[in-house]
Amino acid sequence: MSSGLKKKHVKFTFRSIIRLIIFGVVIFFVISYISGQKLNSSLNIDPTISIDEKQSSFILGKTTEIGNNIYQLIPPKSRQQLENLNQSPAIIFIQQKINLIKDQTQGFPQKQIKEIQKMIINSVYENTIKNIDSQ
Repeated sequence: MSSGLKKKHVKFTFRSIIRLIIFGVVIFFVISYISGQKLNSSLNIDPTISIDEKQSSFILGKTTEIGNNIYQLIPPKSRQQLENLNQSPAIIFIQQKINLIKDQTQGFPQKQIKEIQKMIINSVYENTIKNIDSQ
């Protein structure tokens, strides 16, 4: 009874180690290059530069400028609807429901803990009464 698969003895030589190291270094650089290209192309920001106060104010100013430009492109009727959005009945209804939920969930964990403590005390009480009655 001979098996079709014979186990080969694999030698792990110095050449194998060198090949693995070279392969690992190449893969590392390829991954670094690809991730660097995606970051630079999608954000247009150099990932090696730290953002200080001047840069953050510059970025904030640019985003505000872009937001204002987009806002100016919106038709006047739509702009007016956006400005009066918080006065619409649907938004008022949603805001009231959110406030109601906030009020009802105020102290929720503490209420649940008290209820659990009451249930435990009632359970212990009932078990004690049953034990006394069964004696």
